[in-house]
Amino acid sequence: MSASVNPPKIRHFIFGYGSLVCSKSRKITAPTLTKPAHPVVINHLRRTWTARVPHRGDKIREDLDQLKGQTAMGIEIAQNHNCTGVLIEVDDDQLAQFDEREKGYNRVEIDLHQIFDTDHLKRNEEDHDNVEHSHDVLKVAHAKRKSMNGSIQNDANIDQERDEYDKYKVWVYVPKNGGTGADHEYPIMQSYVDIIMRGCLSIGKDFAMQFLQSTHGWWHDKTNHPESEVPEYLWIDDRHEPFYIRADEEWSSEMKHMLDEMLKEIHPEPFEKRRHLTTLSSESSSTEHSKTESSH
Repeated sequence: MSASVNPPKIRHFIFGYGSLVCSKSRKITAPTLTKPAHPVVINHLRRTWTARVPHRGDKIREDLDQLKGQTAMGIEIAQNHNCTGVLIEVDDDQLAQFDEREKGYNRVEIDLHQIFDTDHLKRNEEDHDNVEHSHDVLKVAHAKRKSMNGSIQNDANIDQERDEYDKYKVWVYVPKNGGTGADHEYPIMQSYVDIIMRGCLSIGKDFAMQFLQSTHGWWHDKTNHPESEVPEYLWIDDRHEPFYIRADEEWSSEMKHMLDEMLKEIHPEPFEKRRHLTTLSSESSSTEHSKTESSH
């Protein structure tokens, strides 16, 4: 009778590309997280403002009844694109906690060979094989790429390395109803942007700038929809009265000048059109008053 073989213990990692980049935001969902997140870049993913999130009941205000929710960070499979983010190691219980948090998203597995360290785009092609990686996922991803291109097919350890692949699962949350960008009913909220930027800045200013540069959907592209009506605003400054449920009003207030300089540098046009929540409220009241007057 043959001895039973225990299946390998699976190590789960979540690729955080939005608010999950921020350690404080992660801890709100899974307080038992202990290991630090590791910055990476993943090929064939495109980060976009496409996830619709309805507001909670206590966040709906009568003076802003046109706001049905906010647009959150989304991601899509896209050739010739790449996305920066972090790898977050989780156990089974923590994975379930994040599944609950991201219930408007589908959890999709990422192929290991798509995962690189954040410096790989700066390297020459011939330098990739000589890189020494410190993170376990990056080591296994590197080995898998070498296996796929046949460069280590005679290596005595190749079979063992292939067995290692199955021990690592890297997941990304993809919006269930992705593809719809921000609009006047579901704008981008600054309190949410600030949480993402907080996480990115904890890694470094270059990482934060990469987030801003590689994220799509800060404005409407009329090339594909030339007849669509483009709302005057897509992006609202709600720092003084945050709509985002995991916002940190104190941190945003302290860092707002630095954050706004970065945002204005990378996305000057949409930043210029960003509306303040109080201004929006006043305009909403004026519009409602005009409607009332015209009905008499």
